Amino acid sequence: MSEVTIEPLTGPYGLGEGPHWDSTSQKLYFVDIFAQKIFKFDPATGGLTFTFIENGPVGFVIPVEGSTNKFVAGCSVDLVVFSWDSEKTLASCTAQILASTDCNRTEIRFNDGKVDSSGRVWAGTMGFEKNGVFPPNLGSLYSLGNDHVLSKKVSPVSISNGLAWNPDNNTLYYIDSLTYQVWAYNYNSETGTISNKKIVFDLQKNDISGIPDGMTIDTNGNLWVAVYSGGSVLNINPQTGELLRSIKFNDAKNITSVAFGGPNLDILYVTSASMGLDENQLKEQPHAGYLFAVKGLGARGFPSNNAKLKNDIKLLHKLT
Repeated sequence: MSEVTIEPLTGPYGLGEGPHWDSTSQKLYFVDIFAQKIFKFDPATGGLTFTFIENGPVGFVIPVEGSTNKFVAGCSVDLVVFSWDSEKTLASCTAQILASTDCNRTEIRFNDGKVDSSGRVWAGTMGFEKNGVFPPNLGSLYSLGNDHVLSKKVSPVSISNGLAWNPDNNTLYYIDSLTYQVWAYNYNSETGTISNKKIVFDLQKNDISGIPDGMTIDTNGNLWVAVYSGGSVLNINPQTGELLRSIKFNDAKNITSVAFGGPNLDILYVTSASMGLDENQLKEQPHAGYLFAVKGLGARGFPSNNAKLKNDIKLLHKLT
C-alpha cells in the first residue's frame, strides 16, 4: 500500500461541509454553512468559484441530473433549487423552494444531504447550537422524490448527519451525531422505505473521542466517517464493526465530512471547520477549516448520485 498523504487545498472556511464530487465535470462542490456560500473546486487547476444563497444557512449542495447549471441545496428549513454557471463567481443566487419542513427557521436548519440511486434527495435537520449546546431531538431525516413531496423517515434525531448506501444498494447507513453511533437500515431502492435499524459502530464503546459527522462508503463496502472534534477520519467495516484504521489530521481537529473523487474516485476529499476556535486553537490548528485531499488510501468510492427532478418545479409542497 502506498503512503497516505494529506494535502490542504483551500481555506479556511468557518464550517466547511457537504463535499460532492461531480464525475461529469470532474469538479468538487462543497459549502460553508453559515457563510451561506456554495463552492466549486477544480483540482486540475486549483480554481475556485462560489455563490451566495440568500435563503439561510446552507447544509449541502447537489447538482441536478441532466443539467449543467441547476443545483439542489438544503437551506434553512427548505430544500431549494437554483441556477448557477459555476464557472463564474456570482454574488448571489435566487433560490426557488421545492419543499419546506414544518420547522421554525429560527430554531432548525437542514444539515447533511445525499441522493440515492433513484435520484431521491435524503436530508436531515438539526437545532441551532445555543450556549455551546446542541438541543436534542429537534431534527428529522427526510427524503424528497421527484414528485417533490417531502417524507419524514427518521424522527426525532438531534444532529442529522452522514448518509451512505452499501454496494448492494439494500442498506442505508446513517448517523445522528449525538448518539455517537453509525446505524444501518434495510433499504428498498424502488420505494425508498427503510426498516430494521441496527447499530453497526459505536465511537464511545471503541474509546474514540469526538463526534461522528459526515460519511461515505468505498467499493469494498467499508465506511469512512469524519470525526468532529476528533481530528480524524475512521475507516470502518460495518459488517463486523471493526475499526480498520484511523486517518489523523494533526492541524485540523474539527473534521466535518468526506467524499471520494478524482478521475479514479480514489482521492478522499475532506472538509473541516474553524468556527468557534480561539486564537490559540487556531495557532495549534493552522489548517482548521480547510478542504483536504487524502491520497494513497488504496480505496475507491462510487460516483455520486445527482438529484432527479421533474421539469415543472414551480410548486412548493408543505410537509403534512
